[in-house]
Amino acid sequence: MDDIARAQRGNRAGEQHMSIRRRQLGSTLIDVCAACVMGSITMALALPSYHGWVERMGRNDAVSALQRVQQAQAEYHVAHGRYALRLDALDARLGPLSDKGLYRIAMFSESPDSFEVRATAIPDRAQAKDPGCSEVALRISGGVISYEPSLRCWNP
Repeated sequence: MDDIARAQRGNRAGEQHMSIRRRQLGSTLIDVCAACVMGSITMALALPSYHGWVERMGRNDAVSALQRVQQAQAEYHVAHGRYALRLDALDARLGPLSDKGLYRIAMFSESPDSFEVRATAIPDRAQAKDPGCSEVALRISGGVISYEPSLRCWNP
């Protein structure tokens, strides 16, 4: 009888040990909720920074396109003694869109010694929502360079 009682007690102890062990293997609802809260806070902090980075990279597309036009105009001015009046008179690699296709490039010229080149965000692209920098311009008049609308748009 002692053997049977001992075996039953050992069996109960083994069951208790197994139930404790089962609880230790899984995650509780509180653990899962805490992980979700931490992930949400991390995303809430990181997302605005990421959106700002994406806007700056888009502006970089406009700035590089305008700088290429400026370089082509400088080469044209050296060769012809005046600035080109139209964009298609410059280097054939310069097209009506920026490299990534986020901006439409247009050039205006009032006289042979001045020009303005403007990059306007294409309306259905995300860059059109960039506050204050959806249109970026470079103007050269009488040897003076001006950047519009602000230097914030020119320093991504």
